[in-house]
Amino acid sequence: MIISKVIRDHFRHITRADYGDIKPLLGSENVIFPRVGSLQSRSLRRLLPAGRMLSHREFDFASHSYRLGGYIGSLRDKGWTIVNHDEAVLTKDVVPRSVMFTRYELFAEFAPELMERVEAFCKAVDDFEAKAAAWYSNTKAAA
Repeated sequence: MIISKVIRDHFRHITRADYGDIKPLLGSENVIFPRVGSLQSRSLRRLLPAGRMLSHREFDFASHSYRLGGYIGSLRDKGWTIVNHDEAVLTKDVVPRSVMFTRYELFAEFAPELMERVEAFCKAVDDFEAKAAAWYSNTKAAA
């Protein structure tokens, strides 16, 4: 059975327990890919292959954008099964305090036809990012 969405009550966090700790099987009819070159595509690429985790800080270092939560919400609306892993860490402030942060995980298995599309998507995003990095290097060298 192909399942892709969990209905969130009041946009609460989605966890593995919402899927009964069973990875849903996604097919092409259940998901929409974001446009290559968008920050949504960059965030989805960093979650692929399924099982990798991504935090706001890691995404900020890679993309210079701290709006990962918004992109994750949009990807969920497009059918991608992304779950939250909330963690607490102790700060290095003068008065140490505990802060919460979230790591996101693409929690799914892919049908064979979707797996082919995922691989093509990953290649397209990687090519786009390589071209953007080359353009930036050339522009910086010319200045």
